[in-house]
Amino acid sequence: MVLQFPPWRHDSELAMVRDWFFPDHAKRDVFSGSPQDMKQRAIDKVNLWLFKAGLLPPAIVATANLTEASLHDDPVRRSGGISDSAMQSIYAMAFARFVNGFVDRDVARLHTAEMAVDDDEGEDGAVPAAKGENSMYAHAATIGMPQNFVDLRHQLAHGDIPNLSYLRKMTRQALTWLWERWWVKNATGDPGRSLRHLEERSRRAREAADVGTSKAEAVEEVVTHLNTVEASENEPRASVTDMRVDGVGTQRPATAQKRKRGVLDGNDM
Repeated sequence: MVLQFPPWRHDSELAMVRDWFFPDHAKRDVFSGSPQDMKQRAIDKVNLWLFKAGLLPPAIVATANLTEASLHDDPVRRSGGISDSAMQSIYAMAFARFVNGFVDRDVARLHTAEMAVDDDEGEDGAVPAAKGENSMYAHAATIGMPQNFVDLRHQLAHGDIPNLSYLRKMTRQALTWLWERWWVKNATGDPGRSLRHLEERSRRAREAADVGTSKAEAVEEVVTHLNTVEASENEPRASVTDMRVDGVGTQRPATAQKRKRGVLDGNDM
């Protein structure tokens, strides 16, 4: 599948996601975290692409689904209560969708040109073509998909889910196959450009956060000052201009002085 308007900005962004999905094949960079964090970052990016484009090459979607299944199987997440039977179902669904996305007869021929096939395999090196020209096995042969992938898909379709250990092994093999057959061939860009862009965006976000914090602190200081001024203005007090000093050196309001003087004058009468 060749997208006329792919959701990634340029080949560099696709290469960056490639390295996040497969950190063992990538050089570490400033945004490198734990393998689990990088894989989750790649899954989130693919979900964003799906939201924007609505349709992606099946290799990208399959890589995201299989990787997400393996992340659910992480011991830290499993401690949250995911049972073995639930994990079997998660792996089974991801694997069945992976195979169907490539060898279903309605879509298989669209993806043949995208998949790298070894020169010494031909069209039927990985899967015997004697299963029928239009069968899933025949379509798988054109892209070099191993026969046991199709076998497991049929097994899952009939409700026969194998043990968890086997599903883990097959998921690892599927991701290796996707790396070798699709990502190496189609994600050939240098992730450096996208990483620099991501670093610049992070820097701007930090600066904006710092500016926002400074503005908030300044506004808080102004509000505090205004509240203090308002509180001081509302306090009752006598005017300084109306104050007089009496004979013993204390200050009293002028009206009190007048009342006192009036009483004294009356007594004199």
